[in-house]
Amino acid sequence: MTTLAALVDAADGALAPVTAFPPARVISGVHVSELSEPGRYLAGGELLLTTGIPLTGHDGDAAYVASLAAHDVGALGLGLGEGWDAPPPGFAARCAAAGVALFVVPDGVPFLAVSRALLALERRLERDAGLRAASAHTRLAEAAAGDEPRPAIARAIAEAVGGWAAWVPASRHDGAALLHPPALAGMLPAVIADVEASLRRSGAAAASFASHGSVAVAFPVTTGGRMGGALVIGSGRPLSRADRQLALTAVALLRMVTAPAGAASPGEWVARLALDGETAAARSLARAGGVALPRLVRVAVTGVDGEPHPLSAVEDGMRLALLDVDDISEAGAVSAPVPVDEAPAAASRAIALWRSVDGAGAVTERPRRVELWLDALDGSPGLRDAVRAHLAASQRMEQTARMLGVHRNTVRQRIAAAERAMGVSLTDPDVGAELWLALRVSR
Repeated sequence: MTTLAALVDAADGALAPVTAFPPARVISGVHVSELSEPGRYLAGGELLLTTGIPLTGHDGDAAYVASLAAHDVGALGLGLGEGWDAPPPGFAARCAAAGVALFVVPDGVPFLAVSRALLALERRLERDAGLRAASAHTRLAEAAAGDEPRPAIARAIAEAVGGWAAWVPASRHDGAALLHPPALAGMLPAVIADVEASLRRSGAAAASFASHGSVAVAFPVTTGGRMGGALVIGSGRPLSRADRQLALTAVALLRMVTAPAGAASPGEWVARLALDGETAAARSLARAGGVALPRLVRVAVTGVDGEPHPLSAVEDGMRLALLDVDDISEAGAVSAPVPVDEAPAAASRAIALWRSVDGAGAVTERPRRVELWLDALDGSPGLRDAVRAHLAASQRMEQTARMLGVHRNTVRQRIAAAERAMGVSLTDPDVGAELWLALRVSR
């Protein structure tokens, strides 16, 4: 989350404080408005930018400031140079009294500089979060490879979410119950009782409950249809999407260390996660288990008696395998190549193909139309680059020309040639969307 202090720092002089401001205040976005009552267009937490058209310099400004406070505006930025060379008389005092932090945007500084600062900061925070998540996944994998994997996994996931984690076995044969950090071990009996009530009796895929002031989520760890235990994670806040991805990785690792020897290979767990749409967890587990998970795959469906594949899992009397795009299957139904995060949809199509031939013979899904378009561009890198740049520029000729460093007439010629080669028009929104996603994946 972007704080006001971080945004002021990132704006590098584009936001000059006039009143004191709460540095930890979270800024949800930047909104520009010259309305006298912009609150109806605010969701709360925004930095509102204005050139001051609604301001009068008189007592009427009090209602404007009060409206901003009532709609929980994150801060107000007054652009100087158009209507005001300085905040109107008494305006700063009104803002301070209402708890609305006031800034000025110096004359000549475009509002876009503030928006760009926020965007750059959010991208950096997102990148840092990704690095932290990758590091947490790696620590989980290292924990699973140690001499005492269960307590190590509990410690790693607890530290990653900034809370606590417990391993609750289904029976004494699955090891002892434990909780990290040890200082909270007194909670363990209540956590065990909550797991008993919420998971073992109901058979739910996951369950949440309140435990000692924390929001706790319990994830069952099952192997071969049997529940070997549960991973319980508690935090003073709801678990984020990244937290849940870490939890899925931890559950998959616990399955590996809990399952009887030979019950399932790392490749099977990786395949199951990918086919369930949990790509991040699948990639983390693949790294932990030394399993090669291709970026692009074909999903193959055969009978359970077919040749086992390192990346395969048995489901409803069928074996589903993730093949490299260059692998050739002489039996079963095989999907067209897809990014691994599209494996669930590809599996559904391959299963439908398998059933359409009653499990006999071999059948391959026809290439999607976007793959035919990419094939048409493969012979001309110049056309492919032009299409990618044109779509990235929202199909604006001038901007595409600047991106490619060529004249706009050259862009027109290349786009026209690409459309002839593909047999489609980029002005069709469905074509543009499909092609843009495919070009991003194939970079």
